[in-house]
Amino acid sequence: MINGIIYDIAAFLIVISIIVLIHEFGHFIVAKKMGVKVEKFSLGFGPKVFGRQIGETEYVISALPLGGYVKLLGEDPSEDLPPEDQKRSYSNLPPYKKFLIIFFGPFFNFVLAAVIFTVIFMGGKPVLKPVIGGVMKGMPAVKAGLKKGDIVTSINGIKINSWAALSKYIEKFGKNKITLVIKENNLNKKVVLKPELTSGLNIYQQKIKRYIIGITPSSKAVFYKHTGLLNSFYSAVKEIWFVIYITVVSLFYLIAGKLPASDLGGPIMIAQLSGRAASLGVSGFFYFIAFISVNIGLVNLFPIPALDGGHLLFSFIEMVKRGPLSVKFQETAAKVGFALLIMLLLFVSYNDIIRVIKT
Repeated sequence: MINGIIYDIAAFLIVISIIVLIHEFGHFIVAKKMGVKVEKFSLGFGPKVFGRQIGETEYVISALPLGGYVKLLGEDPSEDLPPEDQKRSYSNLPPYKKFLIIFFGPFFNFVLAAVIFTVIFMGGKPVLKPVIGGVMKGMPAVKAGLKKGDIVTSINGIKINSWAALSKYIEKFGKNKITLVIKENNLNKKVVLKPELTSGLNIYQQKIKRYIIGITPSSKAVFYKHTGLLNSFYSAVKEIWFVIYITVVSLFYLIAGKLPASDLGGPIMIAQLSGRAASLGVSGFFYFIAFISVNIGLVNLFPIPALDGGHLLFSFIEMVKRGPLSVKFQETAAKVGFALLIMLLLFVSYNDIIRVIKT
């Protein structure tokens, strides 16, 4: 058990370190391009464990490895700076430059995900073959004589080469009888059956109705679909969009009360998932890193003070009103936002602890 915990923690630290490093590098590189002095680049929070001064920037590894930050000159609007430093101060920038510096942190999270997904897809995207791994008792497939090892080659005259396509067409044609062509012992045979409308759960754990014939896929029947750079990048963008979609919908369902708040997870849950992802191999582990990177990039864009999205909102307001927001307003908003984040962290950590105790 102890070895498993250490393994999860090590995997978690790798995941968070890569994601935070790329996120903060986004802020860092754009700030440098804008001429702002970057005083510190820290991986982690709290006391300094290791640090080195390179040029005008101190690069630091801090004790609490749950994030990181880039400290810009004049980032604190109440800070008094000598006249010679004003030109290189973040607070002295026009609003659109502040906007760009903040935006490129989350943007680099999406870039990281796009690079990882593209490389994974170029290496071969795993696709389940339409091979029957099992049949359910009392369902149409059993009554029609389907059995483990049968290969579905077509449905209603449409050729099938993946389990996803088979599921899609069963759902599409499920209201009526369907005709399957089955390959069994190198012989083809036609099977006609009527799918059954059953209740199930979607990825949001909500009850849905869908047509099934009572078959499950074979986990061993997998082929790898290789694509070129452009097609892989296109697939990567679609994958990022899918992750954004399910994240936004899940949050909406949580707010609407359609999903229990106990489903929210925090650092412990992410650590456990990191360990499981690492056990799947390099491809599975990096897929998980990309998935978490998209989530962190998206959440950071939410217009909540203390997150990047809050600072983006402030910069946008300054552009609209053509003047800076008051220091008092920014400080108060930051304190409120930070308090909300602490409360959320405590809540998700409580969920994690209860989940661990139950399992």
